Amino acid sequence: MTERTDVVHLPQTDLKFEIITSNLMFQNLRDEWNELLARSARKSFFLTWEWQYNWWRFYQNIDQVKELKIIVLRDENNDIQAVLPIYLAGVPGLLGRKLKLLYFVGSGHESSEYLDVIVAAENEDRITTALFNALLEIEADGIHFSDLREDSFLLPVLQEWAAGKNLYAEKRYWKTCPHIPLHGDYESFISSLSKNMRYNIRRRTRNLEKKNDVVFRRVESKTEAENAVSILYELHRKRWATREGTSKFDDPQREDFHKFVAGPLLEADRLRFYILEVDGDPVATLYCFVYAGHVYYYQAGMEPEMEKQSIGMVVMGKAIEASFAEGAHEYDFLRGLEDYKFRWTDKTRDTFIFEIAFSKAATAHFSAQAKWRGVKKQVKKIVKQGGH
Repeated sequence: MTERTDVVHLPQTDLKFEIITSNLMFQNLRDEWNELLARSARKSFFLTWEWQYNWWRFYQNIDQVKELKIIVLRDENNDIQAVLPIYLAGVPGLLGRKLKLLYFVGSGHESSEYLDVIVAAENEDRITTALFNALLEIEADGIHFSDLREDSFLLPVLQEWAAGKNLYAEKRYWKTCPHIPLHGDYESFISSLSKNMRYNIRRRTRNLEKKNDVVFRRVESKTEAENAVSILYELHRKRWATREGTSKFDDPQREDFHKFVAGPLLEADRLRFYILEVDGDPVATLYCFVYAGHVYYYQAGMEPEMEKQSIGMVVMGKAIEASFAEGAHEYDFLRGLEDYKFRWTDKTRDTFIFEIAFSKAATAHFSAQAKWRGVKKQVKKIVKQGGH
């Protein structure tokens, strides 16, 4: 694929905008991007250049052709002050019309959380007008932004902007992410859990270590990181083979992506890939990311034959203990309401989808989808009531 390096300059405000449309320009933003994120009040691993750029390189032409449209804001000294990582993609609308919608880089294919504009904390009050000018400069029918936190920068300003322009807009619930605030030390955290949970963590860990040679370690090399992805998928598939249903994570394409991204993440010190070995064999893996004092638990692989020994509880406890040891202040389970997460915490945060229609066709498309979701919700309610 031929790299494009063109930059589109937008109408001037007190700040200068560019629209980045080429992979080469995206690549060259690395240092500025990460320095800006470090200055942001709303940090997320999934906004780091390493995740965003490698997601784009891998998925840019998978399932649909995506056009890069990263909005960059610079001041009078040409210093970067804001980045909105987005792309344009076609989707089928009503009556066969194809719509062009804007999405976050990182949304789709993988479970990226807490997406947003990246803006220096001291400049949040300056960027809104220019950012909206930039969005309107792109020829799009509308916006579909997912994985926004309630306290994101974009969500409230987009709501206000859409209302002021009388545009069709909808905010809706997307996912719930349980998380553990890490205060004090690991032992004090364990002591704060339920009596039954405290007992099980300590007893299961003690019994496993008493009867076996147990090693809990962190992956340290690029080659080992890629191999660890294979171990993760092998254990993940073995476990799901014993259960009903299917796992969305069990996808050869996604396995290739995580092999592709594991090395760059490790080199940037963004990866925490833990392996638990029992008598020399890997029996559990935890695939985690880290950024700015937050540890993000992304996926796990467990040996199904060791479920009776609560191997998942043991390895999770050791990963949380390691997070305390490196001074992290949050351990995030990310999306999902699985029961085991709530044995560790009762704290959650929600994410949202926000859509805005710029064209009549997009208004019709979004409103039709909203009505269809309402119908499905009513059908589920009726079915549920009929089961009682």
